[in-house]
Amino acid sequence: MARLRFPLLPKPLRWLGVVGVVAVIVYFSIVTVPPKPAGTTPFWDKHLHFVAYAGLALAVAYATARQRDQPYRRAALVIAGAVGFGVLIELAQGTLSYRYFGWGDLLANTLGALLVGVWFVVERRLRYVRARKLAGEIRES
Repeated sequence: MARLRFPLLPKPLRWLGVVGVVAVIVYFSIVTVPPKPAGTTPFWDKHLHFVAYAGLALAVAYATARQRDQPYRRAALVIAGAVGFGVLIELAQGTLSYRYFGWGDLLANTLGALLVGVWFVVERRLRYVRARKLAGEIRES
């Protein structure tokens, strides 16, 4: 079966994407003050946690795309890293007067990180191609 070609950015750019996602999570989780008093966050807050940690896990999975020789180990490390970061953020929030530690938030973070499992299934059907090479081929056609 032919594999679908998928662009692979240079390694520094892939990791810059991870740093960007981490920065957004830290900013909205630690730096900003929530609009409502702690404990009264709306249900959509859990959706934001889910999406943020799905994005983080996906960014790390893409950043580590060249380490495909041990897919189960890589998947476990990506998920553990995203979940671990979520735990650290929740613990840090618990120390702030304008934030709180939330088990529901931690669950949403974990479920979001687990969603990256879908990517690992899809990735088996992909063949990574350097983005510059792929762009050149597109221009030639």
